[in-house]
Amino acid sequence: MQETNRTQSPYIKALSCSAIALLVGLTALFFGFRLPSFTTNAEAASQLVALVAVPGLIVGLLAKKSTRPWPLWLIVSAFIVLLIVVTIAHEMTAEFRA
Repeated sequence: MQETNRTQSPYIKALSCSAIALLVGLTALFFGFRLPSFTTNAEAASQLVALVAVPGLIVGLLAKKSTRPWPLWLIVSAFIVLLIVVTIAHEMTAEFRA
């Protein structure tokens, strides 16, 4: 018997947000926009994958573990907030990785 009070396919929804964010980021990279910490296009593309995958996995986990179902707008909103937080943390720690 399947529970109906849980979010259906939370990882697919959250990782779809990641895929869309990755496409937007790669398009911006193609047109010459990049974060200040990225030095080469190859480095930027590989770090961009990690930057968008982490929030997708976290939001998917949060939605799956929640006792109440998460509507799509909540998944997207949580993804955007976490993406901003992860990107700010990435930029603030860039000097330590250099």
